[in-house]
Amino acid sequence: RGVFAFAGQAIECQPTQIFAAAAPTPAWSDELRGFAWLAHLEAPELALYQAFARSLVQCWAAQRRRTSFEVSCRRLMSLSRHGGFLFSGSPPHFESGFLQLVTREARHLANLRPSGTADQLRQSIALLTAALAFRGGGSLRNDALTRAASLIASVILPDGGPSDRSPKTLLDLLSDLVPLRAAMEAQRIALPHGLNAAMERALPMLRMLCHGDEGLAVFHGVERTSVAAVQAIFQYDMALGRPPSHASHSGYCRLAQGQSTVIVDCGPPSICDSVLAFEFSDGPQRITGSCGIPANASPEWRAAARSTPAHSTLQADGGQSRERQSRVTAELADTAQGTLVSASHGPFRGLMHSREFFLASDGQDFRGEDRIERVDLNSAPANFTIRFHLHPSVKASANRKGAAILLLLPNKEAWQFAARGGTMTLEDSIYLAGSGPRHSQQIVIRGAAPATGRISWAFRKIERQARPNESQGVAPGLPF
Repeated sequence: RGVFAFAGQAIECQPTQIFAAAAPTPAWSDELRGFAWLAHLEAPELALYQAFARSLVQCWAAQRRRTSFEVSCRRLMSLSRHGGFLFSGSPPHFESGFLQLVTREARHLANLRPSGTADQLRQSIALLTAALAFRGGGSLRNDALTRAASLIASVILPDGGPSDRSPKTLLDLLSDLVPLRAAMEAQRIALPHGLNAAMERALPMLRMLCHGDEGLAVFHGVERTSVAAVQAIFQYDMALGRPPSHASHSGYCRLAQGQSTVIVDCGPPSICDSVLAFEFSDGPQRITGSCGIPANASPEWRAAARSTPAHSTLQADGGQSRERQSRVTAELADTAQGTLVSASHGPFRGLMHSREFFLASDGQDFRGEDRIERVDLNSAPANFTIRFHLHPSVKASANRKGAAILLLLPNKEAWQFAARGGTMTLEDSIYLAGSGPRHSQQIVIRGAAPATGRISWAFRKIERQARPNESQGVAPGLPF
């Protein structure tokens, strides 16, 4: 109907003029020219949508405009993946024009010389996708496959995590690689061992970075939890590898007991300054986490979302960041009583920050302790702020004395939070991941630490009491 909505913005335009229209934002232009929307037109399996998609592709072919490297990769993959949809029932002149368009796009991309390893891998994957989709691409396929196999080890770490520590990067990479592996198996093409081994490491790591709702933890650049995309990837995971508890190369720890899951950032600052931050969920219900990165926002908003106060961790002396050269260590131990993680970071701003997490074996008792130690004992006491950002679906209320905070989940389950070692308050927060900013709350603990300060806190699940009309075991027999 002439309405084109991308990246949170919409414009009305004649479809034949859409590629010449003034884009409201660069992100809008990138999504339009990336052609990922072909998947939405193919899904309903309607001939009307096929004709509409073909007309838009022809309009683009007449433009001959250049786009960014990332958009060029995405467009070539989209055109290759949906070529069958576009060809079905098409006139002969469209078929020849479309093949010329794909050839032009592939040659342009192949002539680019990206500098970073991640971009080089993305280029190889895009060219490999095109080579597998069309006949006559044997030499291009072999070159792209060899290059992808040589680059993958630099992007996927030995524990399966991404080199930039972003769960989004891992999901995006698997979303491209998993269909390629399926296509190669269908065509009986051998997948290089290094490429297949990297994927087998990455799939369990993706499980490690997901909560009980099978959505991503919103660390390091995650804009959406992407539940549907994660579930689609897991459908192709035949090995069903168990998620690691401690990924030392990627800098993450995972505590999973009962229905509860805790994911801890135990790595150095990367996209975000979130050292020793954690996310906590009860089954599919998220309780605490990070604010997330807004998908379409100003640079100022995105910078704020990357800072330490936007994460569930400690901030000292009002500092916005921690030194990247400081060291982060973590140890994980599983016992009969539960899982214990001991992590530390420092020195930064003359301080050492240590944090312990303990999740009981039944998953209903989650405790933590923050310790602040001044490296220079002659310096003034450090003012600290510890934040626990609550998910927007959680309703929080303090008790009358303010000594504890009740957390009510959407499924009517309840947890209680208590702390000592500082002043606890319940304040406003904002959740930026997903469709748009949403109001949320945060638990904040403030104080001034002496030479060595300890702040203890705990989440404990409240047992649901059976209602009078609920069954209490076997009903007594009637007297007759």
